Amino acid sequence: MVLASCGGLGVVVLCRGATGENAFDQTRRTLQQQGFKTDLADFNLSTSPELQAREAVLNATAPARNAPRFTDHPNLMEGAGNNSAIVVWEMGFLKKQTPSWPDNKNEMTWDEFREVLNQNQSQADAACAAILSGPIQFNLRAGDGNYMLLPHLAMLKNLTQVLADRSMLALHEGNLDAAYSNLMAATRLVTAWKVEPVEVSHRVCFENAKLAFAATWQALQTNGWTDTQLAQLQREWEGVDFFAGLPEVAAFKRASDVKEGDYEPPLQPRPRPSFGVFVEQALDNPLGLWSKLLYASRQQDYLQHGNADDKRDILLFYRDREIELRNAIQANSWAQMRGLPGVTNAPVFHSKYPTRAEMRRNTWEISRRIQERGKSMLGLAAETETERQLIVTALALERYRNRHGGYPKALAGLAPEFLKAAPLDFMDGRPLRYRGTDDGRFVLYSVGLDCLDDGGQFQPQKGNEDFENPFRPAARTAQADLVWPLAATTTDAQARRKQEQRVQAEKLAQIEERERADEARAETLRQAAVKNLLTRKPVKIKDPAFQGKPLSVFLQSQEGPATNKLSMAELLSARQVVTGEEPDIATFEVPMRYDVVKKIGELRLLVDAGGPEPTDAVWVASSPEVRAYDGGGELQEFSRATNGNCLLSWNTTYDPPGQHALQVELLCTGKGGDWHTLEVKGPVLPFYSSNVVQFFEGTSLFTDKGASLYAKIAEPHGVYTIELKSPAGEHIKTISGTTSNGVIDVFWDLHDEHGNKYTNDSLKAVYHVTLPRSGRSQNTEGP
Repeated sequence: MVLASCGGLGVVVLCRGATGENAFDQTRRTLQQQGFKTDLADFNLSTSPELQAREAVLNATAPARNAPRFTDHPNLMEGAGNNSAIVVWEMGFLKKQTPSWPDNKNEMTWDEFREVLNQNQSQADAACAAILSGPIQFNLRAGDGNYMLLPHLAMLKNLTQVLADRSMLALHEGNLDAAYSNLMAATRLVTAWKVEPVEVSHRVCFENAKLAFAATWQALQTNGWTDTQLAQLQREWEGVDFFAGLPEVAAFKRASDVKEGDYEPPLQPRPRPSFGVFVEQALDNPLGLWSKLLYASRQQDYLQHGNADDKRDILLFYRDREIELRNAIQANSWAQMRGLPGVTNAPVFHSKYPTRAEMRRNTWEISRRIQERGKSMLGLAAETETERQLIVTALALERYRNRHGGYPKALAGLAPEFLKAAPLDFMDGRPLRYRGTDDGRFVLYSVGLDCLDDGGQFQPQKGNEDFENPFRPAARTAQADLVWPLAATTTDAQARRKQEQRVQAEKLAQIEERERADEARAETLRQAAVKNLLTRKPVKIKDPAFQGKPLSVFLQSQEGPATNKLSMAELLSARQVVTGEEPDIATFEVPMRYDVVKKIGELRLLVDAGGPEPTDAVWVASSPEVRAYDGGGELQEFSRATNGNCLLSWNTTYDPPGQHALQVELLCTGKGGDWHTLEVKGPVLPFYSSNVVQFFEGTSLFTDKGASLYAKIAEPHGVYTIELKSPAGEHIKTISGTTSNGVIDVFWDLHDEHGNKYTNDSLKAVYHVTLPRSGRSQNTEGP
């Protein structure tokens, strides 16, 4: 064994002659002597009763498993220009980050925002008080290693957003005390949280820091804060170190992977086959036998030697990784740090043996790479540290303005009254970029991870053509800095939002145009399929054998074999019967015994999709697009007629009006219930649907925000009236209108004709449509 030094720490270099468990144990003892943690028992992630009580209060704010998630958190760093952002709490409405469906609106009123936030008000109030009362840590089972549960991470992310939202609402309402309390609580979810030594936990901390950064910027756009409040916020950010816990991540990962190696099954002797069996297998499948022998040999070699070698190599790999992290966090700037090993491209451990543990590690590595989104853990830590510096500096600037009536000419003027020294940019080690503006404001920014000064260019937002998509690393990288942005004027903010609304409207119009083109293509294919079915040469329908007898025998008698009175073609022929539900519901009788069909299979109606047999010349020569049409008639019911025959009822309002081609299809199962062992189709039957209205599943939606009412009509021009009723039939509201594009697309805001909000959880919509050109009309109930 040879000892070497790296970064002031003792490093073990083992001779390759030492292998197996002895080498692993020797390596572990040496690392322990040098102060490295190698066992999960070295980590104590349990917490005191006080911390556990605080944890319980925070967990109570997590949304219920089946509750609708609050996905409309406003973007608190909404860009409005190259170096400016919108003060959202001053705006007349909030902008949703994702347009809602079905109205496709991205606006949310402050009343709607307040209503959502107040749903969990008592739990959020309790959480806010708990956060402000002391440190935050979560009681975890370190012994679970890689399988340690971290349910608090999602809760922390959601709670940080909720607290920031509550702060914005309080600012909008002029309640500065409530705004400050919620902002401080959101801040302390970052600064007072003792993060466990897991990479994903640190990443969540970095993301929450960005949320707190944006919320703090929003809050500082008002002048109502006292020096005491600003100083307290400043101390919170001055007291946090985002780098200190990172080496411990490598230490915990080392102990976790070593523990996972212990899960490999112990070596079990395999029974050897007899010589005769061996020869038989060799002659029958020599390659397969060779693969089995090779696998068994490799498995035995790994269990005897490889497992211990892997665990030893894991110890040494993560020892080196921990040393790299310890060295990196000693750097004075990102410019200095990024040149060190393992900073911008963290190394990955690879076993020399193909094992289940290696597969699990590879899966974890893929997940980690996705989480990185182009930035390493140290890179994110550097960004978060720089944002921390920007917050501290901005708070000091506000305190300076409160005391002196204006901002200083240079950041050096903040020391020593508000800062110990002039603030430096962690990215390049030089002073943070700062300059005053003619209107009495200031520009403050860092050069960012690229260490290039772009003049305070604001990072492009999603939707902007310069937006840097982390999932498209080959795309052009926008030139941008880390900016404490200027506040956009009301005029600029409104212009920005109007522009975004125009862009959104254009996108929706393009989507609708594509949908109309798809619908037209589908109708063309359907009509081609109908024509093909109705004009093809009739195919002789055979009477196949079923359970040793002609199938037609079973279909005409409940008792079993009987005299065959009808042919298979006649049995599979449908006859429309009048029920009074026309034209919405078309009902057909099929002369088969219902009870017999239910015993041996099922019956259904093929609508525009029966298709000829594969050997039919007309079908083989037809267009591939015709063959690609799947057909319709999804909403149908199979039931028993009063005479014992079969009834097929088809809701035609969900299929296009006009000409159709129908076929009856019988699907039979075997004695053991095998799925569809026999399939027989009947002759093609023409059918004309005189419907005026066509509905679509999934396009009409009723939620607590409104109802979307959608239908197509048989002609471009139409006059419609939609009567909305409660489930009991009580009148709610009547909506009338006209259409010139053949589409009825109405959004109802849930208010009845008297302005009262409808609160029932279900609704009936009755459509009355008239077509002026043909004079046809129809009353029908929609979805």
